[in-house]
Amino acid sequence: MSESNVKIEKIQKSSNVALILVRITKILCIVMSVIAIVCGCLIIGMKSYIDQEFDKAAEEGAYAKEELEVLLDGGFLENILVPENIESIAMTLGVYVIVAGIMLICFAVVMHFVGKVFQNIKESYSPFRPEIVKNLKVAFVLITVLVLQSSLLIGAVVGFSLWCVFQIFEYGCELQRQSDETL
Repeated sequence: MSESNVKIEKIQKSSNVALILVRITKILCIVMSVIAIVCGCLIIGMKSYIDQEFDKAAEEGAYAKEELEVLLDGGFLENILVPENIESIAMTLGVYVIVAGIMLICFAVVMHFVGKVFQNIKESYSPFRPEIVKNLKVAFVLITVLVLQSSLLIGAVVGFSLWCVFQIFEYGCELQRQSDETL
């Protein structure tokens, strides 16, 4: 068996392990997102009860309402969903939990495309195939968008880095095509 075939087999075995881990992660993200969205809806649905209990706890001195405002302050949802005065703690918490569920769905979509990359590598004689590059592009764009939501600078660095990796894969794909035509 030639050295290149041994390397390809190692890549395929590694891709198989990665594919299994990606599938497990994707399933966990889907399950957790469903749980988060359902819990967020339940919190919002029980708004009056939860708000009453928070008000009772504040009256008893268990916490100061200002502390809760600081805790919920500073997120990207602050300007969109959280009023200046927190009128409904349950509504705010419910929306945060639902948004967390939506972010988990987005992460599951990224894992889906990453899994497709590993699936194609596992079944292919080369990691430099057009379908792999296409799935990488989709995964890289989604990853960049998700990271951009937390920090513009980090998102720009991640996006640029992934673009460089993508360019390397495109070049490898071109070299693979030329090699295949030569043979």
